[in-house]
Amino acid sequence: MNPRTSTTGSSRRTAAVGVVAVTLTVGATGVAYALATADRPAAEVTAGDAAPPAPVDDAVPATDDPTAADVLAGPDEYTQERADAFWDAGYYLEDAFALAALWNLDILEAKGRAGQLLLDGQPVPVAPGSSLDLTDPDTIAMLELNAFWDAGYTGDDGVTLAALWNVDVGEAKATAGTMLRNGQALPIAPSGTPVS
Repeated sequence: MNPRTSTTGSSRRTAAVGVVAVTLTVGATGVAYALATADRPAAEVTAGDAAPPAPVDDAVPATDDPTAADVLAGPDEYTQERADAFWDAGYYLEDAFALAALWNLDILEAKGRAGQLLLDGQPVPVAPGSSLDLTDPDTIAMLELNAFWDAGYTGDDGVTLAALWNVDVGEAKATAGTMLRNGQALPIAPSGTPVS
C-alpha cells in the first residue's frame, strides 16, 4: 500500500476545517457583540444593535475638601511638574505613603494629587515631614544626610571634614548634617550649589 500523496486532502478534513472556521467566526461575533453592548441595559439592546460609546466626562470635580479621594481625575496624574512641586515643598516618601493611605490610592497617584494641589495653591492634608518618625535613628540619619547634601556639600567636602575632625567620612557627614540642622556653620564652605 502506498502512502497518500495527494495535497487535496479528504472530504472529512475539509469539513472539519469548515466547522472550525464557522465556530471561530460565530465566537468572534459574539464577543464583539458582548463588548459593544456591555454598558447598555438589556432592555435597550436588540439583535444586531451596537451600543453607542459611553460618554466621557473629562471635568475635574470641584471640591473644597482636599481629603476627598476624587480631588483630581485619572491615573495619569503623576507628571514631572507635579512630582517636582511635591518634593520641592519639602515632602518625604513617608508623607506620600500617608497621603496614599488617606486617599486610598497608590503612591504615584497620591504624589500627583498632592503636587497638583500645591500647584493650584490648595492645602494638602498632610504637612511636609509630618509623617516622619523622629524617634527612628534611620530617619534622623536620613535628615542629617539630606541637610548635608541640600546645603551644597559634596562627597569631597565629606572627606575634607573627616580629615579635619579625625573621623570616618560617614560620621563627618552625619555630624555636619546635625550642625546644619541646628543652624550652625561648618568650618568649610560647600563646594557645590545649595538646593534653593
